[in-house]
Order: sequence, then C-alpha cells, then structure tokens
Amino acid sequence: MAITLAKTNLLRVVAASAALWLLAASLGPALAEDTAKEAQSKQSQSKDAGPKPADANAWAVNCSSDSAAGELQCQVSQNLTEAKTGQRVLTVTVRRDSANGSLAMLLALPHGLFLPSGVSYQVDSGKKVTVAIQTSDQNGAYAAVPVAPELAKAMKSGTTMNIGMESVTRKPVTIPVSLKGFGAAVAKLESIK
Repeated sequence: MAITLAKTNLLRVVAASAALWLLAASLGPALAEDTAKEAQSKQSQSKDAGPKPADANAWAVNCSSDSAAGELQCQVSQNLTEAKTGQRVLTVTVRRDSANGSLAMLLALPHGLFLPSGVSYQVDSGKKVTVAIQTSDQNGAYAAVPVAPELAKAMKSGTTMNIGMESVTRKPVTIPVSLKGFGAAVAKLESIK
C-alpha cells in the first residue's frame, strides 16, 4: 500500500513537472525575442547592475500550436534580464486555460534560491502572497499561480508587481515587474479564439 501510494505521488510530481516543463519549453521563442529586445535597450540604459522593470509594452503576446489542426495556445509574457550580463533573471507568463477560460501565471525563477521559502508576489501595495516553488530544471525554478479575478484586476490596474524570493544564503531578493501594458496584452490574449 505504501509503495503504491509513493508511486502515485511520484507520478503526480512527474506529471506536474512535465506540464511546467512543456510550458517553459513553449516560451523558448518568446524568451529569445524578448532577450534580443532587452539587449538592444540595454545599450541605452545606465550601467547599474540588477534587474529593473522593463519599459513600456514589455508584455508580449505569443501564440503557438503543436500541429496544423491543433488548438492555438496563447500567452502573455515579460522577460527580465540582468543589466550587465544579459542573463535571464525572471520570466512572468500568463496563459488562459482553454477548458475554462481562467488565467494562470508561471514564474520562471533564477538558480541559486532557497527553495523552501517559496516565492511571493505583490501588486503595488496590495496583499503579499507566498506560493511554493514546484519544480526546477537546468534553466531555473518554477512556480505556478492561478490568477483569480481579483489578482487579474489588480494586475491590469496596477503599476508594479514585486516578485520576492530568498537566495540560497537566505538574503531577500525582490524583482519589480512593470505592469504597464499588461491590461492591453491580456485583452488581446482574451480576444484570440
């Protein structure tokens, strides 16, 4: 009985990891495009280190399909990179569930985190919410968050979403994510059939 339960739990973890991995893998072209845009804008920015909120219209809408007859999968995302190195620090992706139309957010986090602390998000001065980091791979760690209508409303009307985590040395790290253009990007996402 214990072995069967352990196998069932392992299968659930593997299935969840596979789903997050597929979502992260589908971000590849979007991440490359965002990284190229960030590299161009980086040349005109100051030499200060650390991630900064991206400029206006940083939310890109990307769609893909796994086959010619397959359903179109669309998402909005923003990729933040380290100013000096160009290395990805954080990617925030919001997708619509085709079955029920609800939104979900995937946070693609950097390496070197104290995983038991989880990751938090806070829109402007709103409520700070901490969620578990579910999985990691060679590209970083991942946390998935269902986007309740209240959170979606706050993100559409807000200016900054702060993503908080702890480094492996337990040092708090907060990364600001610009919400400018998020509402328009989600409206475009929701208009795509």
